[in-house]
Amino acid sequence: MSQMLLSPPKTSVVLLGSGKNNLNSVQRLIIETGLADSVMIRQGQLATDAPIAAEIAIAVFSAGHAIAEYSATLASLKKDHRIPVVLAMIPKDYRDGITSNSFGLAADQVLFYPLPANEFGKIMMSHVSSLRISKAHAGDRDSAAKNVRPIGQLLIEAGIVTTAQIEKALEYQKGSDTRIGDALVMFGFLTEEQKIQHLAMQLGIQTASARQYASVDLATIALIPEHVARRHNCVALEKRDHVLTVAMDDVLNLQLLDLLRDICDLAIKPVLGLTEDIQATVDRSYRDLASQKDASILIADLGEGVEYVQQDPDDISIEEAAAAGAELGIIKLVNMLIANAIRDRASDIHIEPMEQTLSIRYRIDGELHKVMSPPKPSHPAIITRIKILSDLDIAERRLPQDGRMVVKMKAREVDIRVSILPTVFGEKAVLRILDKEAFEKSVSNLGFAQPDLEQFRSQVAKPYGMIIVTGPTGSGKSTTLYGAIQTIKSVARNIVTVEDPVEFHMETVNQVHVNTKIGLTFGAALRSILRQDPDVILIGEIRDTETADIAIKMALTGHLVFSTLHTNDAASSIARFVDIGIPPLLLASSLNLIIAQRLVRRICPRCKVAYTPSPEILAQLNLQNRKDATFYRGEGCVNCNGIGYSGRTGVFEMLAVSKDIRTLILRNASTMEIQAQAEREGMRTLRQAGIALALQGATTIEQVIAVTTEI
Repeated sequence: MSQMLLSPPKTSVVLLGSGKNNLNSVQRLIIETGLADSVMIRQGQLATDAPIAAEIAIAVFSAGHAIAEYSATLASLKKDHRIPVVLAMIPKDYRDGITSNSFGLAADQVLFYPLPANEFGKIMMSHVSSLRISKAHAGDRDSAAKNVRPIGQLLIEAGIVTTAQIEKALEYQKGSDTRIGDALVMFGFLTEEQKIQHLAMQLGIQTASARQYASVDLATIALIPEHVARRHNCVALEKRDHVLTVAMDDVLNLQLLDLLRDICDLAIKPVLGLTEDIQATVDRSYRDLASQKDASILIADLGEGVEYVQQDPDDISIEEAAAAGAELGIIKLVNMLIANAIRDRASDIHIEPMEQTLSIRYRIDGELHKVMSPPKPSHPAIITRIKILSDLDIAERRLPQDGRMVVKMKAREVDIRVSILPTVFGEKAVLRILDKEAFEKSVSNLGFAQPDLEQFRSQVAKPYGMIIVTGPTGSGKSTTLYGAIQTIKSVARNIVTVEDPVEFHMETVNQVHVNTKIGLTFGAALRSILRQDPDVILIGEIRDTETADIAIKMALTGHLVFSTLHTNDAASSIARFVDIGIPPLLLASSLNLIIAQRLVRRICPRCKVAYTPSPEILAQLNLQNRKDATFYRGEGCVNCNGIGYSGRTGVFEMLAVSKDIRTLILRNASTMEIQAQAEREGMRTLRQAGIALALQGATTIEQVIAVTTEI
């Protein structure tokens, strides 16, 4: 590589730090990369008032530095000393302590060392090449155009492709209109990201970042008409003063730049972006923009027929409320809210009235996100429409109400559970979306490790006994139980469920909806079920002694019983049963399996990168001595909307009730004794299962700590 880089003048590099050892180690790293013949290296003190003349400054952070002072020094290198490229070199041990400040560091790039020589070499070569191109562009533009080197040469110098690969791409290019970069990507010699990076270096422009895509403002998006954005594959990212930054995959399209300038009446700053990132941002942003426009138009079209919404809610007549709920504009608005929520994989829709505003939020992967703020006067009509769809009393506005509706989107059927709650500023509605596709998936997709999956399948195949799933609200207990029922249901078995409410309707399964108002409690329903010749019974939740007693007796008399409890871990469930009055003798004889579970967020596969957690976090999980372990997190991308996570998976603790554990139950042993025995028999705790997921790269250790802190 070094022979190819012998082109004067050399790029001047200054290493700045407070310790000779650190500076020497970085200098050795530069020499190992083969860049020593292309750069001129000298060392200096990080904190100095003397003028520093260099093209690249590498500021090495050490234990004696304060983050604030280090950040100020970086800013001074850019502002006062006018160094074109400033690199921050920080030991990996300090990564988490400085990560929260990294976006505020006035550095062109933050590097955490030690890092491989080849990786560091590519980074340095990118900046060296960029500086050379910038020098060429600094002169006359026509002269610069002649001096800009081909992208193929840049790629060869960076060690990414070989001369033979370039020749193959050039040969293919002769017979087509394909550019050489696209040809290299097509042959697999180059990734799309590498092509964009080096094309940006060649042209002396920037690339669009994941954060720019994720934080794009809809008002900025709207500056470019949707048909223009889709036709030319471009998207507006940010507007500052009279300059509009636009991501595009072809920055050499002068006609497009002129078109955008005329449409927006702004100066256009083009940045290079990946085609798929631009398309994903266009799809998401214009869809959200259309939803907001539709909501405003629909509310504006309500007309005089719903002027009542400005009255006090207590003064609204039933006839007026019904008319408002049936208004065409409100029908479209509610349909749009539900359709968008299903499209975005939301589990809940929250419609929340405040004093002056109305907020609509979706819960996606366990987190709430605000999606819309319709005008406050539309609130009563929206709630009334939801009540009509859910067969609720539209005249009752003082008491909570619960209902259900079914929505069909093409061939897809979705159950929606509705809860209405009176608040000081009006009725709040929460719509729980129960997607049929989510409940029909195989248990193999729930997140079980292979040994746990085999144990689960063997236990649900038993003819009698009790299987308990435990965990907090929203931890996926119902999904696990429905997955078990889907596994064992057949025409040869009579399966009956008692639920409050029935969350999802299953074929060939008899489901009973508890209604305490008319006396249909869990206990009453279970007593009747015994006369229905059941084989398998699913009890939504064991809440009291009566339900627990009947469930235990069912398990002892030849039935397979599934149910849920609210306890922190599997072993605690036994103490919970004893606490509500179940004799240890019956409990030991009936229990087969106890599953404790939690949901953790999955790392987005698109932006997953390896990193080194802080020693404090590793110590919390007792992993400080795992030097060979690799941990991952999501950096944020268009695919995950900049948050680094996409979807959720389960973490499971499975306590199979063996002979020894039955003996401990009969002795009324403590939870700790039962837990210890289960672990000796091979049970993985929730935390151990979470750590295994983190080591596999499925989730982050921060997520593991978040869901297992109380255990």
